[in-house]
Amino acid sequence: MATPTNTVIESTRVNREESVQNAIRDVSPLDTPMLTMAKEIKLTARYNEFLTDSLTAPDASNAHLDGDDDTIAASPAVTRLANRTQIVKKTAAVSGTTEAVNLYGTKSELAFQMAKRSKELKRDMETIMMGKQASSAGSASTAANLGSLQSYISGSIGNIVYSGAKGSATTPGWSSGDTGTIVDPSATAALDETKFKSLIKTCYDNGAENADVFMVGSFNRQKASTFAGIADLYRETNTRPTASVLGTASVYISDFSGPAGIKIVSNRFQSSDVGLLLDMDMVQVGFLRPYTSYELAKTGDSTARSIVAEFSILPISPEAHGKIVGLTTA
Repeated sequence: MATPTNTVIESTRVNREESVQNAIRDVSPLDTPMLTMAKEIKLTARYNEFLTDSLTAPDASNAHLDGDDDTIAASPAVTRLANRTQIVKKTAAVSGTTEAVNLYGTKSELAFQMAKRSKELKRDMETIMMGKQASSAGSASTAANLGSLQSYISGSIGNIVYSGAKGSATTPGWSSGDTGTIVDPSATAALDETKFKSLIKTCYDNGAENADVFMVGSFNRQKASTFAGIADLYRETNTRPTASVLGTASVYISDFSGPAGIKIVSNRFQSSDVGLLLDMDMVQVGFLRPYTSYELAKTGDSTARSIVAEFSILPISPEAHGKIVGLTTA
C-alpha cells in the first residue's frame, strides 16, 4: 500500500529530537589493591628512611665454664633503608565553547575530564608501585623515581622462588641509597601449589612468618584457584533448591600461616609474571603531597587543570615479604 498524499512522515521533519541517553558509561577497571590495603602515612621529605634489624642465628654451642671471663659480642648497627618520592600528574584542557554548550552525560566537560584523570592517576600509581622500577634521585632534567615494592625483595634476603630456570636473574635490592635494576629469569613456568608452598616455607625459614596476602595478576589468580590443598570445597546452600559452582579459592591456610590464612588477591596493575607474598603490616604508602588539583595559567580561550600527587611505597621490613618470579602469564 502507498502512503496517502500529504501525510506527514518522520523522514521529512528537520526538527526531529535525537534519542541519546543522558549518561556516560565506563567499565575501565578502577580497583587498586595496594593503594587500598597498605597503611597510608604522611611523609615530610623526598627521601624517606626506615630502619630494620635482625637477631643473630641461634648458637647450639652456647656453653660456658663456671667462673670464666665474658667475651663481649659484637653489636651490629641497625640497617638503614630508604625510598624516594615520585611526582605523578594528569592534566586536561577544555575550550571555552565546549564548556559553555550543553553536552549529553555531563554538566561540565572539564569536571568530567578531571574526574577521569583522578582515576587514571591512581591506576598509574598502582602500576608504578607494583612493577619492577628501580629508584633514582633524578636531576634537573630527569624526574626522580621511587623503587617498586618488589625491588626491595633482594636475592640476599633469600625470599625468592624461581618458577622456571633462573639464568642470570637477579634482584639487587637496596644499596647505597637506591634499589637496583631487576633482571628477569631466562625462562618461565606455570604457577603451581608446590612452588607456592616452597615460597611460604622459604619465607618462614627466613623469619617472614606473618605473610597474609598473596598478590598476583589475573591469569595466575586463576592458577591459584586450582591448588588442591588437603580439603574439599563446599558451600552451604541451606534447604533451598539451588546450587553454586565453586571455582575459586580466596584464602590459603598453610602450615605456617595460622588459622586466618593467606588471602589471594588479584591485581591487574602489578607485574603479571610475579607473585608477591606480603605481610601487609610491613607495607606503607606515604604521601608528601596528597592529591591536589590546580588551574594552569591561561594562555587562550580554554581552561586547563592539573592533578598532582607526590608519593612513595615503603616496604618497612623487606625480609617480611617474598616473591615467585618467572611465572607464565597466558
